Amino acid sequence: MMPCRPHSGYGWPMTTRRGLGSAPVALRAHPVVADVILATVLVVLGWLQLVSEGLTPGALAGMVAMTAPVATRRIAPLASVAVGWVALLVQEGLGADVTSQGYAAVIALVITVYSVAAHCARRRAIAGIIIALSCVWISIPFGAEGLDAQLPSYAFTGLVAGAPWAVGRMIRGRQERIDELRELSRTLQLEREERSRQAVLAERDRMAREMHDVLSHTVSVMVVQLGGVQAIIDTDRDAARSVIESVRTMGKAALTELRFMLGLHADVPDAHAGANPGLGRLTELVAQMRDAGLPVSVDAVGDISRLPPAVDLAAYRIVQESLTNTLKHAPGAEAFVHIEVDQERIDLRIQNTGSPETASRGPLRTGPGRPGHGINGMRERARLCGGELVACPDADRGFTVTAHLPFGVVG
Repeated sequence: MMPCRPHSGYGWPMTTRRGLGSAPVALRAHPVVADVILATVLVVLGWLQLVSEGLTPGALAGMVAMTAPVATRRIAPLASVAVGWVALLVQEGLGADVTSQGYAAVIALVITVYSVAAHCARRRAIAGIIIALSCVWISIPFGAEGLDAQLPSYAFTGLVAGAPWAVGRMIRGRQERIDELRELSRTLQLEREERSRQAVLAERDRMAREMHDVLSHTVSVMVVQLGGVQAIIDTDRDAARSVIESVRTMGKAALTELRFMLGLHADVPDAHAGANPGLGRLTELVAQMRDAGLPVSVDAVGDISRLPPAVDLAAYRIVQESLTNTLKHAPGAEAFVHIEVDQERIDLRIQNTGSPETASRGPLRTGPGRPGHGINGMRERARLCGGELVACPDADRGFTVTAHLPFGVVG
């Protein structure tokens, strides 16, 4: 048994229905072909009416001249109006009644005047309606009423030409608004994509800065402490074990902070303890530096607990990076941290005395002339907070970092 073909409910197989429905789609995809088919249909209808009422060569030529321009109503709208409506004027001048040559001719004339309004710019559209009205009004005295034609005749013929023209202009205006909205939508979409791209880049930069600060600080301190273990492991095993345990604790804390930063904190019970560090952890940071062999003195004026989160994080990272740079580049130096908080901003100054090695060969070469990645990162943090940062050698062969971070920009 052959399988049954599914039906649409109208008695036709669904495949047949799809085939019938594909024809209008194909015509919409090829509008010129559709216009040629429409013009052909109108010519045939006009010819059939002429055959039924008496076909003459002049009437046939006039009918064709008025209906055939529909084929070019999109590609040459103004020319189509001119040919069709001038043919109307000629036929009326020869004493023929256009309606006797087939209503297809009237339909074609209406289509051409609509098309010139819908497919042409304003000036050409106005020229089209002027041509149509001129031809039809000039032809009225040649009609049945002759020179006795009354105002209603002019009004009616004006309506026949003017109404489709007005509809065409309305549709063109609507289409232009639709095109403007589409262009606006496309522009907004591009702007959204650009904002998303910039947001992704900004987030990447933020994560890169955070990872640099976490890893640079932690690894630097761990390297220094492990270097000290080598010197004492044979003579003071208890002290060596204490340093190793400190390194282990610091490494675990850094992993916790990195996991939270990368969004992997679901399985970290104490993840929030390492999240968003701020100056509240300054005591812990100073203890780590002292354990690594860097003497640090802190002088704080004002309440550091009331800082906006972004400013608090930036201030902590600036102090952390400055002390880490001192540990790496100025061994044997001392560091001084001065913090001052008022109602509008926080001021930071991190200064080191310089190491004996740098004192013998001049100031550190990491000032404004040759900034490192860490200094650039600190400057960027200060800029994002609406502040500024200066890092340069000082007169005592040490190095000073000064930052001013206002609250209003991010608070």
